[in-house]
Amino acid sequence: MGHSFGGVTAVLALVKEPGFRCAVALDAWMFPLENALYPEVPKPVLFINTEKFQTPECRYPPGSTYELSLPCPRGSVHQSQTDFTFLTGKLISRIFGARGTLDPYKCLDITSWATLAFLQRHLGTAR
Repeated sequence: MGHSFGGVTAVLALVKEPGFRCAVALDAWMFPLENALYPEVPKPVLFINTEKFQTPECRYPPGSTYELSLPCPRGSVHQSQTDFTFLTGKLISRIFGARGTLDPYKCLDITSWATLAFLQRHLGTAR
């Protein structure tokens, strides 16, 4: 599991390391990953993007077979999936674009529930 560059690192780990069974990529910055590697991702990946950061190319990589269960919570920004949005006040966060219109606690809930459901399904830990 990773955010931004860490998200693409999690996807790449599925290609390079057979021990990983799935990955979660939070608002992954997919540019560094070569297009040739997309079809080589052999296992499930859950992308949870944010509304303001992603481009169409990042949301749907060419040749991908990724699971896109929750492409993008509306009103979210790139920092919505990090603790940074909680460290600054509401006004400062808005000025610097660190907080979208979606309540950060709601975004955290959406991200957490989607991630847990995905991991339970693919790691066989469903209760």
